[in-house]
Amino acid sequence: MAALVLENLRKVYNRSVVAVDDLSLQIPDGLIVSLLGPSGCGKTTTMRMIAGFEAPDKGRITVNGHDITLEPPNKRNMSMVFQFPVVYTNFSIYDNMATPLRNAGMAEEKIREIIQATSPEFGIDERSWGEKASNLSISERQRLSLAHAFAVERNVYILDEPFSNVDPKARVRLARYVRQIQQVKRHTIVFVTHSQSEALTLSDRIAVMKEGRILQFDTPENIYTRPVSTFVGWFLGNPGMNYVRCAARSRGGVMALDGGGFMATQKVPAAYQNRLPADGNVILGIRPEHISVSRTGTNGDIPARCLFSEPVGSRLLLNIELAPEVLINVKAPTDVKVSKGDAVFVHFPDTHVILFDAKTEQAI
Repeated sequence: MAALVLENLRKVYNRSVVAVDDLSLQIPDGLIVSLLGPSGCGKTTTMRMIAGFEAPDKGRITVNGHDITLEPPNKRNMSMVFQFPVVYTNFSIYDNMATPLRNAGMAEEKIREIIQATSPEFGIDERSWGEKASNLSISERQRLSLAHAFAVERNVYILDEPFSNVDPKARVRLARYVRQIQQVKRHTIVFVTHSQSEALTLSDRIAVMKEGRILQFDTPENIYTRPVSTFVGWFLGNPGMNYVRCAARSRGGVMALDGGGFMATQKVPAAYQNRLPADGNVILGIRPEHISVSRTGTNGDIPARCLFSEPVGSRLLLNIELAPEVLINVKAPTDVKVSKGDAVFVHFPDTHVILFDAKTEQAI
């Protein structure tokens, strides 16, 4: 277990491509932290610098206060699991798990005890220990790769999109294995993923990245409910957060949010009364599942039109037009009877509205 600290890391390729740009991050001891972001945002480069496969052009990396920035990978006491499972195909399942323990000079009796304890944690039946790894499926190999990594006590475990090449059922099972063993042993894990669902369900903290920088580092709940920018709000969620550009206007002495052709709110939410930008231009953000929609509106609701309606599991996904070129997505209960072409009424509850500065797109 270890506390991992990244300080002002920068990595540039070919003198012009900035992969990681002044990145700082403190990963507490015993947590699973996800690096989450779109392709090309710097997740893999950050991970490779932590593991020692890349040297930063600037900055430093410490583990429990010890500077490891220039240490080779084999001196960092870290285990790594890659996107494509890496196993010794000519070895048995048992020997695959035993190899790192033997390399550490451990006695065979102790090795067997550890493998007996580790195997069930990753769904590996003791009766299969003698089977060659070459006979395993991709999902089974990734299970073995994870067991191989976690058989040895390390300071940090790095998981580089380890579930992306396995079937959905196995993906859920593998994520559960990792979470269960981490909760018992309190390992420090850096989890690199582009899957928001994996990050939200598996992580204690999430670092959302874009263009080599960390935009927000927080708990999954806070990142989902209180994004610091429109990008973070859009990136997390399926579909992501809705955005409506508005201007604060005085109506009868009350400040309301004018969406251009409709009033988005009859009153600026109380939390933002004294925090509006000087020009009054904001972006109203709200999650699809937090929007109320009905066929009969009440005073202050927004008249709109449903463009399509599609059942998605236990919800109804609606695409609604508030005004020309102003579209929002709504996740409504299935008992809301709305079909394509229907006139509807929409309401944005104050408690779920988040306002962003229209110029900076940062949360107000």
